[in-house]
Parts: sequence; C-alpha cells; structure tokens
Amino acid sequence: MIGLIQNEMMKIVNRKLIWIILFLLITITIGSFVMNKINEEPVSDWRSEQTQLVERYEGQLGIDELTPQMYADTENKLQIAKYRLENDISPVSENPWSNLLQYSGLVEMVIIFAIIIAADIVSREYTSGTIKLLLIRPHSRSKILLSKYIAVSLFSLGMLVLLFVTGYCVNAIFYGPGNLHITDLFLNAEGEVMEMSVFMQAVKMYGLSFLPILSYVTLSFAISTILRNSALAVGISLFIMIVGNAMIEATTNISWLKYLPFANSDISLYIFHLPPRPEMTLSFSLSILLVYIIILAGLSLFIFKRRDTAG
Repeated sequence: MIGLIQNEMMKIVNRKLIWIILFLLITITIGSFVMNKINEEPVSDWRSEQTQLVERYEGQLGIDELTPQMYADTENKLQIAKYRLENDISPVSENPWSNLLQYSGLVEMVIIFAIIIAADIVSREYTSGTIKLLLIRPHSRSKILLSKYIAVSLFSLGMLVLLFVTGYCVNAIFYGPGNLHITDLFLNAEGEVMEMSVFMQAVKMYGLSFLPILSYVTLSFAISTILRNSALAVGISLFIMIVGNAMIEATTNISWLKYLPFANSDISLYIFHLPPRPEMTLSFSLSILLVYIIILAGLSLFIFKRRDTAG
C-alpha cells in the first residue's frame, strides 16, 4: 500500500501543472503579504485609533442594509475595541502570527488548487488508457483507488503547510520571528472577550482548515471517479464552492442548511466567533464535514470497484 501511495505521489509531482500550481501558491501568498505591508499605516496613538473604531462600528450597526453575518462581525469588533479601551490593552502589532490570521482567506486558494489535482488523478488514467495497466497489477481496486485518494490528500495537506510556512516567512522578514507566547483579544465560544495565544489561534485555524479542504478534495475526487471527466469535476466542484460561500450567509435564516457541508466549510468563522447560526459549534461543523467525506469516499469506491474499464 505504501508503495502505491509513493507511486501516486511521484505521478503528481512529476507533472508540470503541479509546479505551476506551487509557483502560483507561493507567488500569490508572498504578493498578498507584501501588499499588506505596503498599504499598512503606522499607528501613533492606539487609544485614539480604537476610539475612532468604536464610533465607526456603532455607526455601522445602525445601517439596515447589513447582513446578519456583517452585523455580527461588526458587533464582535466593537466589543473587542471597547474592551481594549476599558482595560488598557493595546492591539498586537508587528507580529507575523496576527497577519496569518488576518489573511485566512488564502486557504481558499489551496482549496481551488486541490480541487484541480483531485479532479485529474483518476480521470487522467481513463483518458490516457493507463487504467488497464493499473488494474492488472496484483493489487485490489480498493487499494488502487485509496492510494490515489491518500496521495492527493497528502499533497493538499502539503500545500496548506506551504501556505502557512510561506506566509510566516514573509511576515517574519517584515516583523521579526514573533513571540510564540504573545496574546491578543479574541471571543470565545460563549462570546466573551479573552486573551488567547495568537500563535495557537493561527495554528488552530490553519490546522482545522484541512478538513474543509479534504471535503472539497473528496467531492472533486468522487465526481472525477464517477464521471471520468476532470473538466466536469473541476467545474462542478468550483461551482459548489462558490454557491457554498453564499449558503453560509443563507444558513442564518434557513436552519436546515446547517446540515449541508458547504455551510460548515469556513473554519475561520469560529476563530472570530461568527458561526452561521448560534447553535452551530466547531465540533458540529467538523462532524458534518467528516460524515460527507465518508459518504463521498464510499460512493467513489463502490462505483470504481464495479465499473468495467472498457466502459
């Protein structure tokens, strides 16, 4: 089994497309943090800045056009800004971990690239005709498909680690290595303001983001296995990803949407205390994603084991 996984990993890394993807991942990550540094404005008086933020947030809360998610986000920021002023706690500045949290949206780039790789790993064997050569080997179909799934999952994890390491290195150049023990203000699951480790929050967010990535990898992998068409797998998966982002907002008003995987795909919402619904928790979202991963992976295996390679 290990040999099969190693073989699939070699197939992945030997493709020019993969190196283009890795180059884009690194380039976009570096560019995002460099632009953030260029546009950064120095703060001379943090209390004055926080006072202005309180006034701005209070004004925004009176706007009727705010969506429930935007309203909750503004309310959270207002609560933290007031807490800083009342307890004389200045914002954390010049710390690489804070910037990694601020740019959590870069994880979606890993999802897109992972979808592309997962969509191609099975369908490409059918297109090139090498699937027959694979199946005549002394390995069961289950092991062959599982090795492909594990390989693309490990590579997706590698891209997530690469994003984290690249982002840290760029920010470390600007702000220094950072203090692992530095704390900042966050809201806990009960909505209370607490001082938490910025480093641990960053590790938690990027680490737990692997499950949403894996859910889209599994979706793309399943579509590719069933339809044997990488273009359709990429197109359908990206469409669902885009629609899924809209579903997060819709879940606020429609309770049953919380049982769909896409309403649970943004882990950063829990880091910043912005669950789509009050009753939704981090463990709930992770459980929903895990259930769908098992179902889709099982369906892929069922179809692959019974399909005629000539069909």
